[in-house]
Amino acid sequence: MSTELHLPQDEQAPPKAPLDYAAAEGFNGEPPDVRREWMLVVVGLTGLVAVLAIVFAIFAVVTTGGDEAPPAPAPVAAASVTPVADAPAPTLAESKGIAFESFEKVDATLPAPVTKVKVDVFQHVTQVSKDLAPTEVWSFAVNGKYHRGTGVSPPVVVEEGATVDFSISNGTTKAMKVDVPHSLDFHSAEVNPGRRYADLAPGKTMSYKFVAKHPGVFMYHCATQPVLMHTGAGMVGMMVVKPKGLTPVDKELWMTQQEYYIGKPGQDADMAKMAAKKPDVIAFNGFANQYKDNPISVDKGEKVRMFVLNAGPSVWSAFHVIGTVFDRTVIEGQVGRDAQTINLAPSQGGWVEFTLDEEGNYPFVTHGFGDMVKGALGVLATPNAPKAAGHGAAPAPAAGAEKKAAAGGATANVTLGEMWIKSDIASVKAGEVSFSVKNAGATMHGLAITKAPVQAPGGMLDASAFLAKGKDLMGGDTETLTAKLEPGDYELVCHIAGHYTAGQKLAFTVTS
Repeated sequence: MSTELHLPQDEQAPPKAPLDYAAAEGFNGEPPDVRREWMLVVVGLTGLVAVLAIVFAIFAVVTTGGDEAPPAPAPVAAASVTPVADAPAPTLAESKGIAFESFEKVDATLPAPVTKVKVDVFQHVTQVSKDLAPTEVWSFAVNGKYHRGTGVSPPVVVEEGATVDFSISNGTTKAMKVDVPHSLDFHSAEVNPGRRYADLAPGKTMSYKFVAKHPGVFMYHCATQPVLMHTGAGMVGMMVVKPKGLTPVDKELWMTQQEYYIGKPGQDADMAKMAAKKPDVIAFNGFANQYKDNPISVDKGEKVRMFVLNAGPSVWSAFHVIGTVFDRTVIEGQVGRDAQTINLAPSQGGWVEFTLDEEGNYPFVTHGFGDMVKGALGVLATPNAPKAAGHGAAPAPAAGAEKKAAAGGATANVTLGEMWIKSDIASVKAGEVSFSVKNAGATMHGLAITKAPVQAPGGMLDASAFLAKGKDLMGGDTETLTAKLEPGDYELVCHIAGHYTAGQKLAFTVTS
């Protein structure tokens, strides 16, 4: 395979030393014998310390005459400070004065294949979960496509055997706000990483060509040291190399699972959380629960092919669509069939094919449910399925339009569904407030009202903080719930265990 490198004139004179890619990936780069020697030294020192400990213990017993045990060491006070990696993510309410991009839903339709790939790097402040503080994300734009308002980078799609004409700029303008070196590593390319994946200073550009020989779903990412910081700050993406002769289907979708580690509002991602593998958010396509709030439309009986990448950087994925079985899977070159879940380590990918046999809402998740509740949840909805809530609060009625009367003279109509809540109004005046509540879902739900911020230690709601709590409602059941509310910020929540953590909540305001 031949490759071509095109660099600006000022970069062609004596080349700098090639990048040590092992070091860039976080390895120490020492030869194996050196590491082995250091290991032997450590083992030897450990043994010496153990022997000395035994000698001192015997000496202590002898000096006390053997009649009484040596005094116990004074107890050490337990640390009362929360470890940095365990600190909860700051909330949106704690981010006043921080400017950030507005959320824009990411189209999950797989783009058409290309041969020319022009990538630009940009650093931006955005939310990755609607309830949490904005964070600075480092992202890639592809052929002029920017996913601002989220933390995802666009997929690159090419055909097997295509010659990819690639270029990368580390911030073409000051508007990209790039202030550190970056690079790009294609897992789909067979090139010299020391040369092709070298760091670029802000404002610099490089280009080369490679042949996409191998079909599959591959990761691309920044390879600049420390790699964990750059990938944990958002610099990852999907490259699909579509195999020759791939059978057409009715709909092709893409889904990148990615972790986010939120530091101080509007500032860099939290490196301590990255090192501890404790993400605040795990999301599909750059924003927690975006396809739960805005489901993806799929017709009943359509043949769907979904390309899935676990971009990590550190957490495994067990991708699953509830209510169907994957007819065919192609994961890391291995073809399977009749699968319930695909298991993807960080950087692994593939595609699944399936149909939705009945009208309905079909959630897709990582089946590691402790990760799912951090935002890795979406919905595929057929046209005649019950509609889930839209992103955020219900829209205000148009000027001059009359608000639809709530059932039974209630102040607000509230509907509960599978991990969502919606209300026909977002605020009311203080006083006696009544809610007409309907469970439009298939499983049990129930409404409760609590002041914001909500008390939910360990993800479980504090029931003692409920200002009002309704009944357990089966699908189709209704009730009217009344509460006396003072001016302030509230949340409407589902009180069934685990539903609040899964995202079943809605902000609500009471005015004076």
